[in-house]
Amino acid sequence: MKMPGLNSKRGTRPSGDGRPACAALVGILALAVMVTGPGAGATPPAPPEPYLAPPGPTAPADTGPAAKPPAAPVVHEPRSFTIAATGDLLLHSPIVRRARTADGWDFTPMFATVAPILRAADLAVCHVETPMSPDNEKLSTFPLFSVPNQLAEAIAYAGYDTCSLASNHSLDSGMRGVTGTVEALDRVGVAHTGMARSPEQHARLNLLEVNGATVAHLSYTYGLNTGALRPEDSYLANVIDEEAILAEAGRARAAGAGFILLSLHWGTEFRRMPDRYQADLGPRLLSSPDVDLIIGHHAHVVQPVDRIGGEYLAYGLGNFLSNQSPQWGARKPGTQDGVILRLTVTEDPATGRWSATSISHTPTRVNRATFEIVDTLYPRGRHNPAEMARSASDTARALTALGTEVRAVPGLSPHPAGWLSDLLGG
Repeated sequence: MKMPGLNSKRGTRPSGDGRPACAALVGILALAVMVTGPGAGATPPAPPEPYLAPPGPTAPADTGPAAKPPAAPVVHEPRSFTIAATGDLLLHSPIVRRARTADGWDFTPMFATVAPILRAADLAVCHVETPMSPDNEKLSTFPLFSVPNQLAEAIAYAGYDTCSLASNHSLDSGMRGVTGTVEALDRVGVAHTGMARSPEQHARLNLLEVNGATVAHLSYTYGLNTGALRPEDSYLANVIDEEAILAEAGRARAAGAGFILLSLHWGTEFRRMPDRYQADLGPRLLSSPDVDLIIGHHAHVVQPVDRIGGEYLAYGLGNFLSNQSPQWGARKPGTQDGVILRLTVTEDPATGRWSATSISHTPTRVNRATFEIVDTLYPRGRHNPAEMARSASDTARALTALGTEVRAVPGLSPHPAGWLSDLLGG
């Protein structure tokens, strides 16, 4: 066997190498001296060490994990989730008639275009302004609403996860409306807040688990068209009270909520800019460490978004589904326009706090022929291009009126985000 590094040719004698014959004689005489000389019988000397080639470079000994160079640190992306929030679901009589079927009502076609946008969000948030009938009896619309409870199926079909229910119409049909709305949403598995059938249900927090975050959703209204509630009935609908709002938000935070969303039904109808009540109350509530985002409703037109202390306050998202434009005529423009407000909420790994880190929007408009909600940046089907463009531009101007950038993003378009908004100079 060859030793490592041994020259394999050294110590061998190939035949016919031409060495002189006397060399053999010298070798024999030397051997005789060794055998018969004074050292005869002694242990012969060890043979010479074989020639070893100089060792090449060797790998350092592996003495365990401590001897290995440290691995590059693993960088984890911060956890995040997305929100899609929309404006009022306000079912006037033409919408209810359009949804009529042989055996009930079907509102899902009205949401068909926008449903993929809402389903793509981790948390989709709606606002139900018209209470639902528990048995689809005694139906009515403006001014006192009680609409078919199949609206709940359309809400679930569209991809909503939670709905705010507190509005000035919450008690339009009394306890029937509260029961019908809550039971219908429970039936389809959509969370809700702002109305309750009992004090126990009222005390229950609306907490949702979203991509590793616990999100709390709260809902309050400025008042009720049916008048003030008796103290013993106050659980039926949440009426705005700053102390009560902050108390519920504090309970939600103590219960583990990492992000708290407050829906407020407030403001002056058909007014594009926030009124004094909104401008005073909103920033004050947002300054609380227990309120992270405010989404407004009720004005029936899109109102601005403001950013205060790094947090967003959307004063009003307009109507998402309604027939208000023909009802009010040209005196109330913009009531067909709505918006899907889209936010990304990100966790700060150092503090564990969640906050909204980006915002954009998809403008929408109700097609009065079918009551389909249309993405005006990427309208599918037959629509008036000038009308769609004008609607998108009006919505972009309304959202950014206070100087906060809220980029337009088509929901389903293959084009780059904001292509039509850029084209319109929005």
